[in-house]
Amino acid sequence: MANSKFYLKEINNTKKTPIRLHFHYDNKVFKYPTKLSIEPHKWCDKTHRVKKQVTHCIELNRQIQNIEDNIIDIFQNMKLNGHTVSKPILKQRLNIKLNRIDREDFFEYIDLYIHQKKELKTSTKHDYKQTQHTIRLFESNTGYLVSFETINLDFYNRFKDYMLNSLNHSINTFGKRIKMIKSIMNYATEMGVNKNLEYLKKSFKVLNEKVPRIYLSTDEVNILYHLELNETLSKTRDVFVLMCYLGIRFSDYKRITKNNIHNEYLDIVMEKTNEPVSIPLHPHALEIIKRWNYNLPSISNPKLNKNIKKICKQAHIDEIIKGTPKYKLVTCHTARRSFATNGYLSDVLVRDLMRITGHKKETTFLNYVQVKREITMSKIMDIYPIELKKVV
Repeated sequence: MANSKFYLKEINNTKKTPIRLHFHYDNKVFKYPTKLSIEPHKWCDKTHRVKKQVTHCIELNRQIQNIEDNIIDIFQNMKLNGHTVSKPILKQRLNIKLNRIDREDFFEYIDLYIHQKKELKTSTKHDYKQTQHTIRLFESNTGYLVSFETINLDFYNRFKDYMLNSLNHSINTFGKRIKMIKSIMNYATEMGVNKNLEYLKKSFKVLNEKVPRIYLSTDEVNILYHLELNETLSKTRDVFVLMCYLGIRFSDYKRITKNNIHNEYLDIVMEKTNEPVSIPLHPHALEIIKRWNYNLPSISNPKLNKNIKKICKQAHIDEIIKGTPKYKLVTCHTARRSFATNGYLSDVLVRDLMRITGHKKETTFLNYVQVKREITMSKIMDIYPIELKKVV
């Protein structure tokens, strides 16, 4: 059981001596300077408080009691929420409670960074906000107090373990979060706000791993379109299949209304590129939109990613790719890649596909689809519509 007592640093001193908190918990002792001091003869060893007859004893004992109340409150909250209790965390949290830390708030600085960086795209701002949210979850669930001073290799390893094992996120998602943390730290360092440079160490690195870039074939998309599903999974399937036919990002899907559908075309300004495009509506895409009376279902990205795997498994999209069943690799982004790849294999002009996918360079687009067209004799004949003679 946790308990706290206050002691004098030098009990035999004739002059004022500091009063120190000794907080006992889990067979450990956390010692903390109260920044209060008093002559030993004015101190009561039984009550561990200033003697009642001493001038200003009420005020001094009130400050002592405030420190005790705060450390107990901090400890109980951490235990209640399953957080790891350590002396550095107790010290930092108690310093904050007692207003002894004069520092820039790391989380507030992320908001400031987003506000000051006018050139950031909307999607990038969202990624910074998501990074901020994930760090808050980490802090709340582990008890590790995140600040400019505590973003070090210990934080890196704990945050990595939390993201991979508690949130079940991928190495690449962890890498994205670290990349954004390093950007914030760099900016804060340049502005003179941060003095902690541990984030520059080689071990504090942005991790990434190559993952199979899959797409669904036209046959697989067609199987999903006709698959019998319950109401919840049908909603997910319709959203995913619609994006397979349109090639749009999830952020653009959410902006589809009856007002931007004209003559069987979807006219929309892409959020990421701010470019207007006009996408012909495949009959199945139009059927899905009309089925929902132009009021398309709302679903979160994480929910879509979770459900589409179940749907693809039910559809027996289970080809083994590098040791993993294909349905486990399908995500929201697979829909857009499927549109680009199937369009490319169907001989749609690359420049037309690039307008929808937003790629600026053909080499980047070809790397994105990662497939090769088969050049047949009939296609050669289309280029040179004359009789080819065999050379003897």
